[in-house]
Amino acid sequence: MRTFKTLTISITAVVLLLGGPMARAQSQSDLELMQTFLAIMTDYFQIIESTYDIASDPEKAAIMQMSKIQDVYEERGEKARSADVLRDVLKDSKNPTIRNAAYMMLGDTLKESGRSDEALEMLRQGLDENIRAAD
Repeated sequence: MRTFKTLTISITAVVLLLGGPMARAQSQSDLELMQTFLAIMTDYFQIIESTYDIASDPEKAAIMQMSKIQDVYEERGEKARSADVLRDVLKDSKNPTIRNAAYMMLGDTLKESGRSDEALEMLRQGLDENIRAAD
């Protein structure tokens, strides 16, 4: 349905452009400007579609939020503090997708913080969970 909406909006934009004053382009630069506008609009609708897909899926949204938390801590020069948040996620969530993302993000955070032994331990715990779940 969302793809249908995107297609409908794109077609509407094209119709409006063709019926508008720019449709009477007199030069190659006018046509290039119209093509650029359409390309920007297409990209814009793809961004909206991607944002909707993430926001409407709790797993994707949780993973994106964990990533954003890491970004904020990193901007503050405190990326290692995001490890506590990720450990809380592992403590509170039973969702395998969210847990896998948390294990990987925690492993990266610990490794980048110079705590490679802890990083390996976290990644091994995640691997063990996945192996048990796959059996």
